[in-house]
Parts: sequence; structure tokens; C-alpha cells
Amino acid sequence: MAHRRRSDQEWLELFQQYGNSALNQREFCRRNQLSPSTFFSKRRSLELTRGNPKSGFVRTAVVEQTTRYQVMAPINTDMTLSFNDVELSILRNTPAGYLAELILELSS
Repeated sequence: MAHRRRSDQEWLELFQQYGNSALNQREFCRRNQLSPSTFFSKRRSLELTRGNPKSGFVRTAVVEQTTRYQVMAPINTDMTLSFNDVELSILRNTPAGYLAELILELSS
């Protein structure tokens, strides 16, 4: 197989030729001296970068990050959480992980 760097435009032209041919991918690659794995991966890569809805993938972005709570020292006293008209008393031996989960749930 020839190892030649092709531009995205050259790859797009090859994919169009393949689409217009009656050949399967293996035969098309053999006749055009292309590696079938490179052909497939470049085709998939260009579909993703060009937003092709047939690709099965979409680009995403992080819109919110979750904060993890970590207790540096054990809780030495009982505590009371107040929110509007509700009070919640928490004993000093309550596991820190439980408190973190509770705070997370109450904040959502």
C-alpha cells in the first residue's frame, strides 16, 4: 500500500468515488491502494468533524461540573441544618459521605 498523506478534500473525493462505485469497501481500497482500516477511520473522523447526522455521534460540551465534598476532619459536635421552616438535626457520628449526599440532594 502506498503511504501518501492526503488532504481532507482528497479523502472526501475518494469517499464520493466509493459511494458512486459498485465496489465493496475492501475492493475499492485494494484498487486505490488504500488501507481499509485507514479508509474507515478517516471516513468516520470526517463525518464527525463535519457534523454528519448518520455518524451516530454528536459533539458535546460540559455545561455543569459536579462538586465533590471531602471532610478534612471528623465532625466533633451535633449540628442542625435549617432551611425555610424545616430543621434537620444531625448527630456527630453521622458518616461524612451521608452528609455530602444529603447536601447534594437538597441542593438539586
